[in-house]
Amino acid sequence: MLKTIFGALALCCVAGLGNAANLFTEAGNWAAVYKGNTCHVYTVSSARDTSGYLEFTFKNKGLNATFDYIYTPYTPDEVGPPWDESEDFVTLYIDDEQVWFGDEMFFYTGPGFTYGASMTPGFIPEVLDAMLSAQSDFGFAVERAAEGETWLYGGFSLDGLDQALAKAGEMCQFDPSALPQS
Repeated sequence: MLKTIFGALALCCVAGLGNAANLFTEAGNWAAVYKGNTCHVYTVSSARDTSGYLEFTFKNKGLNATFDYIYTPYTPDEVGPPWDESEDFVTLYIDDEQVWFGDEMFFYTGPGFTYGASMTPGFIPEVLDAMLSAQSDFGFAVERAAEGETWLYGGFSLDGLDQALAKAGEMCQFDPSALPQS
């Protein structure tokens, strides 16, 4: 009887691990994970000089999509955002060419000294299409008004984005090329 119970427990554990593997994938510079009724598609690494990353989120059926650049403090003594939220603005680059989508990103401060910029939801399908059509990379930069300079906060490889999105679409039951209006 004890062997039967242990055998059943072992099968449950193996089945649970197999199911967990279906909730995560990593491809190129991107990963997709399903957590709490939400699919997250995010960059695995960025340029050496940043601690930020890109993240798309999708609720089930692809609803309420978000797109953010999330900057986490580079050093423990950083206690404020790395940009001036009232004077600076976002600039985005696809294949080293500036694109207008940066006009639709707005700075925010999140919990735990996390800073970021979030895109207006209605433009996420367009930026996603542009990223999927790109030849090489995506750049997140900030026009620093006081310095009169553009600071690149991350250059991100787009290698694997299509695969990570396909997995997110499978996990959250949506078509990444036809997101619903949220």
